[in-house]
Amino acid sequence: MKLDKKPVFHKNFRNLKVLFLQPQPCIRALKYAKGLRWALKDRIKLIFGYIHQKLSKLYGYGDEFFDHLEKLNVENLEGSVRKLVEKYRPHLVHSHNAPDFLTVAAIEAVGGSIPIIHDCHEALSLRSTGYYLSDDEKKIFEVYPREERIAIERSDARIYVSEGMRDYIQSKYRVNPERDMVFYSYVSKSVIPRKLREKLSEKDGGVHLVYIGTLTGLKKENQYYLIDIFRSIAEVGMHIHIYPSGISREDKSYAELARESRMIHYHGYRERKKLLLEITQYDFGWAGFNSNEKNKRHVDVALPNKIFEYIACGLPVLAFPHKTIRNFLERHGVGFVLEEMEELVGWLRERGDSEVRERTLRSRYRFTIERNIGRVLRFYGEVSGIKGIVPLRAELA
Repeated sequence: MKLDKKPVFHKNFRNLKVLFLQPQPCIRALKYAKGLRWALKDRIKLIFGYIHQKLSKLYGYGDEFFDHLEKLNVENLEGSVRKLVEKYRPHLVHSHNAPDFLTVAAIEAVGGSIPIIHDCHEALSLRSTGYYLSDDEKKIFEVYPREERIAIERSDARIYVSEGMRDYIQSKYRVNPERDMVFYSYVSKSVIPRKLREKLSEKDGGVHLVYIGTLTGLKKENQYYLIDIFRSIAEVGMHIHIYPSGISREDKSYAELARESRMIHYHGYRERKKLLLEITQYDFGWAGFNSNEKNKRHVDVALPNKIFEYIACGLPVLAFPHKTIRNFLERHGVGFVLEEMEELVGWLRERGDSEVRERTLRSRYRFTIERNIGRVLRFYGEVSGIKGIVPLRAELA
C-alpha cells in the first residue's frame, strides 16, 4: 500500500472558508472535517452552525477539528445563518440534513449570494414513520416533504450518501445532475487499527458478530429496532456484540436483552478509536436493518457509516438484501447478503469465509476519507469558482 502524499496546492490558492450547518452534528460531518483538515491544514477555516449538541458532547471528541462552533437561535434560524455568513464570510455553505430545515433557512437567508451545497444523508420523503424517536408523524407527511423539495431544488449543488439516494432524488426532483455527487461515509485513516486483535472465535470456536450504531427499543417499526434480529442471531448459535453509537444513545432495552442469553453481549459506548480496535476481535460486522412496509424504501437507499468501519477493521459485512447495501457488498466482495439467518449458518458450513475475509483485509485502507477527500475539494472548487483549491499532487482518489 502506498503512503498518502502531502498535498501541494496552486501558488494562487490562499485559504478556504466553509460554513457547515446541521441540526445535530454527526459522525459523517466529523469525517468531512477530519479529511478537509488533513488535506488543507491551516489553509481551511471550518465553522459549524448547529442547534442541539456539540460533537464532543455526543461522541466524546470532534470539536477540535472546527475553528468555531456556533449555536443557532432556533427561534430565528434565517437570522442566525445570516449573522454567521456576515461574521465569517465563508466561500460556501455545506448544509447537512436531516431534517432539511437548515438548508431551507440558508437558502432564504443568503441564497444567491454564496453557493449552498445540500448534503443529503437521508431523504425523509421516503419515510412513513417519524424521523425522531419522539412523535413527529405529522411532519413526515406535511412539513418534511415541502422542506426537502426546497432544499434539493434550490440548493446550488448536492452530495448524496449513496447511489441509491442519488437515483431517488434525481427521479423525484428537478436537479442538474452535473452538480450532483455521491460521497460515501468513508472512515478516517487515523482511527483504523494498525494491529488486529486475536479472534474470539479462535479461542472458543464460536462465531462472533458485532453491531455498532444507533439503537432503539421504543418503536418496533423503526429500522433501528433490532431486538428481534439480535434474538434470531443468538437462536442460531452465534454471538452478537452490541455497541451504541453515542454517549447519550445508551439503550437499557439492549442491556436487558443481553441478560436473556449468553450469546448476546451489550458493551455500551466506546470512544471511536478504542471501539474500532476492540471490534477487530470479532468475525463479522452486522449491517442489517429492521425492514418492513413502512420503512423499506428508506432502508433500501441507505449505506451507513458502520459498513466502512467494519471493513477498516477487517470484518466482512453481513446484511439483509437492502438494495444499496447489497449492491455495494456484491460489487466489492466484502460481505454476505442473506434473507434468513440460517443462510449464514449454511454458508459458513459449506463454503467458509476465508475468501471474503482476505478480500476485506485487502480493502482496509481503500475506503478512507483521506484517499477520497480530493473529490470533495474538486466539487467545492467547481461550485464556488475558487481556483487552485484541488491539490496538485496527493494520493487522493
